[in-house]
Amino acid sequence: MASGRLWLVVIWCLLSATSVGGQNAQAAVFLLANGGQIEGELLNPDQQPRRDYRIKLDGGARLMLHADQVQQVLTLSEELRWYQQTAPEVPDTVEAHWEMAEQCRLKNLRTQREHHLNQVLQRDPDHREARVALGFSRVKDQWIKTDQWMQDQGYIRYRGAWRTPQDVALEKARDQADLAEKQWLRKMQNWRTWILKARGQEKQAWAAIRAIDDPAATAGLIEIIENEKDPAELRRLCIQVLGKLQTPRSIEVFVQRAMQDPDANIRDACLDELKRFGTQPAVWRFQTLLESPDNKVVNRAAICLGVLGNRESTRPLIDALITEHRYLLQPGGNPGQLSLGFGNAPGAGGGSFGAGGRPKIIQREHRNEGVLNALTSLWPGVNFRFDQQAWRTWLAEKGAPGTPNLRRDD
Repeated sequence: MASGRLWLVVIWCLLSATSVGGQNAQAAVFLLANGGQIEGELLNPDQQPRRDYRIKLDGGARLMLHADQVQQVLTLSEELRWYQQTAPEVPDTVEAHWEMAEQCRLKNLRTQREHHLNQVLQRDPDHREARVALGFSRVKDQWIKTDQWMQDQGYIRYRGAWRTPQDVALEKARDQADLAEKQWLRKMQNWRTWILKARGQEKQAWAAIRAIDDPAATAGLIEIIENEKDPAELRRLCIQVLGKLQTPRSIEVFVQRAMQDPDANIRDACLDELKRFGTQPAVWRFQTLLESPDNKVVNRAAICLGVLGNRESTRPLIDALITEHRYLLQPGGNPGQLSLGFGNAPGAGGGSFGAGGRPKIIQREHRNEGVLNALTSLWPGVNFRFDQQAWRTWLAEKGAPGTPNLRRDD
């Protein structure tokens, strides 16, 4: 066993040194200015500013020290007091140090536990439990620290987990992008306020928005574009700026606004941007909307396709010339639309009706003028009205772009 003086030094190195807190009597060691020390309980821990230390000694006696007599105070938790009293009596054996390490684990004394685990390994380098507790793994007949092994494999410890450098780099890039987006959101909110308040800073705000060339500003621009209560002029400017950035998110926003915005000028501005960028993805999205259960959506999507001028939409537009929709008709009220089916011939209709004045489901056929207008704008001089079969025959004979040529030339 180590000498008493050396062992006490080791113990005190393992004890936590903190300033006096706000508990009632605290176990502590008082390091004196003259080099001595006193152990006892501090009876006035809350005194501010510190004028003196009132101490109860282990034997029950009490004394008072002036503040300038005390150099440092080491306060001890109940667990550290236990360790202070128990550690000097630990036999210098593998078994005793292992048992002490386990006791320290239960009392959450991590530094002290590691000390005793290392004492175990100094006496038994192959002690499996101590190795595992210290983070070692057995690899090819050697004990290797898990951290070191992971580093040797090229991994990085990041945010509590082992990650590849590429993964860490991507996450850092995402974090930087998120931060930049939040900063732009704050800028856009400030500029919007300047414009709305009109207190002398609005010209600066208009100029700042026009000058945006950072894709990180996308979310801030979208926030204004989607706010239907904001001035139309401001929204149109944000549409133009977003169109210049040409970010993937802008396509979906322009499609949504072209379909849903109550302001026709905003709808047209979005379509103008889609003609310059993102035309093909927008065409695909509008084509899916031709199958909407809402007849208004069908016609609006067709109008958008006509504006974009992509003739690959011809086949879906022909299919949507005539559509059938089901409605829930309340007694004495207007029908509420349910779902959609495509009709191939005029006169299709019918329905399922409730008895005794209950709500009933009716089915109506719609000849969609918006769809016909889109077709005639794509193909000037061609107009078979709502004769879908005539349109399909003409399309097959023409072999139009994006459609299969159904004729076989021998």
